[in-house]
Amino acid sequence: MPEPPRKKSKKNQKQTRKNIKKKAPISPRSTLYVSNLNEKINPKRLRINLYLLFSIYGEVIKVAISAKKQRGQAYITMKNVDEANLAKISLNDELFFENPLHIEFSKEDSIIR
Repeated sequence: MPEPPRKKSKKNQKQTRKNIKKKAPISPRSTLYVSNLNEKINPKRLRINLYLLFSIYGEVIKVAISAKKQRGQAYITMKNVDEANLAKISLNDELFFENPLHIEFSKEDSIIR
């Protein structure tokens, strides 16, 4: 006869809750977080080219990159969630200045100006 399942310890229950929180998907939003950008590219050139690339999928409201602290990262704000989702699906893992883009929905709106 099989043994009944054991109760998880409180420590294991807390760990399980943490894992669930970490893996919870981020809700779609109009701001995309783009990482793995080539850090050797001039920030002004990078901003212009990101704008042109993402404009293919909708109206780009804002391209925010940082030349100092967060090199290799950008926030792209599209006009609406549908356009952001289309850009995310289409461009994720595509080469951009020799690096594959990593694109996720932003957890929050752009903090870089």
